Amino acid sequence: MSFFPTILNRYLTRFCLQSLCAVLLLSVTVSCKKETEVEPDSGRVIFWSSNKAIETVKVDCFVDGTKVGTLSKVTASAPSCDATGSPVTTVKAGEHELEFRAANGQSFSETFTVEAGKCVDFELM
Repeated sequence: MSFFPTILNRYLTRFCLQSLCAVLLLSVTVSCKKETEVEPDSGRVIFWSSNKAIETVKVDCFVDGTKVGTLSKVTASAPSCDATGSPVTTVKAGEHELEFRAANGQSFSETFTVEAGKCVDFELM
């Protein structure tokens, strides 16, 4: 008679563990947000260049005074905002200031507007 409680106990334990794993997997899957998703009141900005000089003169990219990354790779055309290898950032919708600063001391800046949910690309010529 002790056979049935042992089997029942084993199945209950297995069922509980499987249920716990399923709940954990579901909660992780539901709570994860993709890197490329943008908040409703934000947009994304990506910097790129097709100029081969970028490979020798590294250029830092800034948005509102905060360094976003460094341009060091030539790209033939504007990458999407979820592409890797180019400086990209998410900012609140509205007006912002971008600045390019080259290692040789040259710099360029201008203001730009980002619309909510949109991607803006800037090419350094």
